[in-house]
Amino acid sequence: ENRPVTIIGAGVLGRRLAVIWASTGRDVNLYDTHPSAFDSATPYIADTLSTYCSTHGTHPGHVHFSTSLLPSLSNSWLIIECVPEDLELKISVLGRLDRLAPKDAIIATNSSSFASRDLVPEVKHRERVLNTLYYVPPANRCVELMSCGYTSPTLTSFLVSQMRTVNLLPFLVNHESTGMIFPRLWAALKRETLQILKDDVAKPEEIDELFRDFFGAKQGVCEKMDEIGLDTIAKVEGRFLDERERRNETDLWRGRGHLRWLEREFVEKGWLGEKSGMG
Repeated sequence: ENRPVTIIGAGVLGRRLAVIWASTGRDVNLYDTHPSAFDSATPYIADTLSTYCSTHGTHPGHVHFSTSLLPSLSNSWLIIECVPEDLELKISVLGRLDRLAPKDAIIATNSSSFASRDLVPEVKHRERVLNTLYYVPPANRCVELMSCGYTSPTLTSFLVSQMRTVNLLPFLVNHESTGMIFPRLWAALKRETLQILKDDVAKPEEIDELFRDFFGAKQGVCEKMDEIGLDTIAKVEGRFLDERERRNETDLWRGRGHLRWLEREFVEKGWLGEKSGMG
């Protein structure tokens, strides 16, 4: 319990995971190569961690910020990779973590569009690597776990038990699957929403109002995409389309028109949602 959790990447998700894992008195190391990432991560964690612990009756641990990788990995029992959704980058990062991390540390990738099997060519100790897909914590507490094909079942069971101690709701994916469970459902919603917008059938606020009213949801699809970041949405959607094309299912997925529209009208202009103030 005295060993820290290390999170690689202080972006939208990494800072949220720092709150979750520090919420029961644990130490968390938050690493990023860009010091500027901490300008917004620090106040977010200070405010959110205090509120979250007060709501759940727990005591906060300490979150340590660092741009030095080796000290961040020292004695960690769990390392969570939260770098951008880029295949070559993730392969490189996981390989480096495997070489530098404590030999008994669990290495988890948060990738939603790459199975961890595709990310381990540079990893020697594959039995300790798996997907752990978080959504938008701390509001969403669900997390999906999926083997890389070599993951130790004992390790997975241990991680599930530890996740429950910080009020997470873990779900095991039965078989390797691109997108795992919920992202495959979410992908269909995103895809049709983007197609509706591309075809100018309705405005974002109209789509969201219909969605909230029908499902009793707190957020609409467009609001959720803005929260996640439209650059991330575009990368993940591209990965799903690549996989469908590989399986010759493009006729079921309407091609790439909606993705090209999202990239041209928003991502290339820097309109990324909440992170940029425009979406």
